[in-house]
Amino acid sequence: MATTTFNGPVRSEKGFVQVNKNTTTGAYTSRVLGLKPDLTSLTATTVATDTTLTYTVNVITISNYTGAAAQAVTLPSATVGSVVVHCQSDDTAGGTAVLSFTCAGDDVYTTGSKIESTSSNIITMDTSAASETVLTFTPENAATNRLTFGCYLYFTCYTKGYWDFAYDLGKYPTGDSGTFVWS
Repeated sequence: MATTTFNGPVRSEKGFVQVNKNTTTGAYTSRVLGLKPDLTSLTATTVATDTTLTYTVNVITISNYTGAAAQAVTLPSATVGSVVVHCQSDDTAGGTAVLSFTCAGDDVYTTGSKIESTSSNIITMDTSAASETVLTFTPENAATNRLTFGCYLYFTCYTKGYWDFAYDLGKYPTGDSGTFVWS
């Protein structure tokens, strides 16, 4: 295959796909690239912690969830081009009540989505299986949670009915607690 050079912007409505070829079977596996969306065209809104919230398409939702009370977020319908962003505006050191993100209707998370988690103060990785619809964060009642002030969770739809997922979690040396799981 030849190398192509572009002079000017390359545009795509459905992301960019890298393919990996299995040298034994010849089968291709696709990977969508660039799951952290450009935030330029999004609006931002601040919400207070609530028992239930429904997030909106193309909005950065700034949330002050602390772990003191459970918060269940429902994502909007996964339509191609949709972007939903959770911005964490407070430390999650206030308790152990969960924060969950549930897909709407028949929508699911893309199989194989990854999220950092912790176990015994060591980073682990949880991988979504087929048909999973909920992402749950359970904080520790301590100032050491991976989801903390200034962290982002990105939900992007490239295929109708499927949410792709990316994140920016706390990277400070003592950020070694809190559990994320897919279900």
